[in-house]
Amino acid sequence: MALSVLAQGTTQEPLSMRQEPALQSLNVQKKEYETIFLKENEFLFKEGDTPTDIYFLKTGSVMTGVHQKQARGRSTGLDYVNKLVGPGEFFGYKSPLTNSSYQFFAKAIKASEVLIYPKNAFEQLLSGPDSLLKMVLLQTIRDLETYEAMNRFHYLASVEERIAYQLILLGDKFGVQTPEGVRLNLKLTRNELAQLAGTINESLSRHLTSFKNEGIIEVHGKEILIRDRSALEKKSGNF
Repeated sequence: MALSVLAQGTTQEPLSMRQEPALQSLNVQKKEYETIFLKENEFLFKEGDTPTDIYFLKTGSVMTGVHQKQARGRSTGLDYVNKLVGPGEFFGYKSPLTNSSYQFFAKAIKASEVLIYPKNAFEQLLSGPDSLLKMVLLQTIRDLETYEAMNRFHYLASVEERIAYQLILLGDKFGVQTPEGVRLNLKLTRNELAQLAGTINESLSRHLTSFKNEGIIEVHGKEILIRDRSALEKKSGNF
């Protein structure tokens, strides 16, 4: 990680009250953070790096995203942007708190000043295996990761791929294994299933009929039976 300038937090002025409400509520002291200055297009961390800190953007702008091995769907490049971080926002906190490597990169898109807080400053608030705050925070992180993955998928994938992938997700989470296949007895309406797949009812019905004609699924009213999961995975584009 190439960083332009590194300064101890003790030499820096505290953030303004408008930018620091979250930090003050955590009782984080100046000495507990460091400040770095990133040049335009300079990486703060990359995918696969081991996280040890949590970041707060004081000035500038940082882009987070994932690097694909190949261009997919409507994407013409290899990088997919998840978020543009603005001043006053935390970022990079999911991986440190879940003890996993970074699944995305962070890069300055303009000269930026970033405050670095060691993750143990936050872990102290989450001490205890039965901490309600910890459980809620970890669930929030999982929800965010799911939302980001689905947002990326909905942008890149075709309608057919989105519908097939949503059927796979529902089957894995709620399906009941039977001799005929995986039965989805959620009784979702066509409109509800279309919303989950990010499409409209007409497109959903057309593709479900196509899957049915190919013997991949059976449709009985609101109930769907997945007969051939591997074929459905191919229809999903193996995202």
